[in-house]
This record gives sequence, C-alpha cells and structure tokens, in this order.
Amino acid sequence: MSKPLTHRVLETLHKNPGLSVKEISELLGISVERARNLLYKLKSSGFVERAGKGYMLTERGARFLEYLEKSRKSASPERVETSSGQPVESLGRPAQVTLVETPVVESASRRELVEPRYTHLDVVEELKRKVESLEKRVESLERAVRNLEQAMQTRQRRAESIVLEEPVMFYSDAVNKYGQVYVERLISEGRVKKIGALVVDSEFYGEFKAKFPIKIQEADKLSHHEKILLDEMRREAMVVLFAGKEYRLLET
Repeated sequence: MSKPLTHRVLETLHKNPGLSVKEISELLGISVERARNLLYKLKSSGFVERAGKGYMLTERGARFLEYLEKSRKSASPERVETSSGQPVESLGRPAQVTLVETPVVESASRRELVEPRYTHLDVVEELKRKVESLEKRVESLERAVRNLEQAMQTRQRRAESIVLEEPVMFYSDAVNKYGQVYVERLISEGRVKKIGALVVDSEFYGEFKAKFPIKIQEADKLSHHEKILLDEMRREAMVVLFAGKEYRLLET
C-alpha cells in the first residue's frame, strides 16, 4: 500500500531536514507548485517550520509522523505456521496440509481401524482466530483514522481562520472570505503584504523576491501564483523588463 503524499513529505523532511521546496519536489517527483502548497498547508497546521531557505519538522510533526508509521505497521497482515513450519498468510488462502491417518491397530481377536485424524483442522481454527483478531484490529485502526481525519479537518478549519487559504489572493476575495477587519489586521501585523489588488503571504513574497532577476524565458516556468504576483508587480511598477531579456525588481 503506497503512502499518501503528505506522509511522504513528512518522512522526507524527517530524513533530510532543511530541504527547499524545489529539492522536495525533485525527490518526490511532483511539481514545485504542488510541493509548495503542501508545505504551506503543513506549516499552517503546525507540522513543519522554516529552517533557513528550507523546511524541517516541528515536534508536533514528528509525533504525527511517528503515529502514521505505527498505524501502517499495525495494519500489516499476520502469519501463522502449520505444524511442519510452512508459513500461512493470515489474509490469503490456507496452505495445503496433508491428511495423516493413524495406523491400523491390531487386536487379539480382530483388526480395528482407527478413524483418520485430520491435523489441518487445528491449523484452520488457528487461522480463523488470527483473521478475526486482525479484523478487530483493522476496525480499531479505521476508527482511529476517522478520528484523526476529523481532528485534521478541525485543525484545517482553524488554520483557515488564521492564515490565507492560498499564498496569493485578490484583496477583494480575501475580504469577502475573511472580512476586511481581519485582512487589514494581517497586513498590519506583517503576516501578509498588499501588492496592488493582491494580498500575498509574506513568506511566499520573500521567496519570490529572491528569484530576481528572472530571465524572460524562465517566466513561463513560474507557478500559477507567482505569475499572478509578477503581473501585478509589473502593473505597480515594482518590476521592469530590462533590455527585453530579464525582469528586474525595483523595490528594495
């Protein structure tokens, strides 16, 4: 069973703290924009934090990763063995077991045939018990996963009440979603920056500024949010096209 992408991001940062968005995207084989959005949501949920130019797990993120690993291990199928030592998968088809007959017993007056004894019956019963035990554990795990999903949804709703839904939003959309008082408070606290008709997450804005100068042929490779921000910065005369070759930042 493959691991969810969020699990893989947490695992990658656990093994390689300080990775940048681009490095994570390359290791996981996903786009830079998708990696950035995942990290943005994980940061909003308190599972990762900035570490220089990259990211690392928080203590909360490490505990959550440990929980995910234990949950996967507890869902692994168990094995039982026949009396000959041949393994039998608890969720698969029982292995064939040879029927063993007891020998013919001689008596003084006549030959008595003892009824055949099927040794596989004990194995089958043991297998049934193992399957029932595993089913109960799976049910318990499913309940735990549902509880975790509900907790994550609750956490996400709380996170959305604290940060912007996306790193770049139109000011009017943000006001409609969160209310003008709240958006203006974010701006005054420096958590978001107003650029023309946009409001931009301050951290995202800082990462984008670090990319300048941007060669004109590289502009098409920018993410959706970066392109929106670049266009608005040009309209606000914060960026100019120099010699028709590259975009330069005028703002200090």
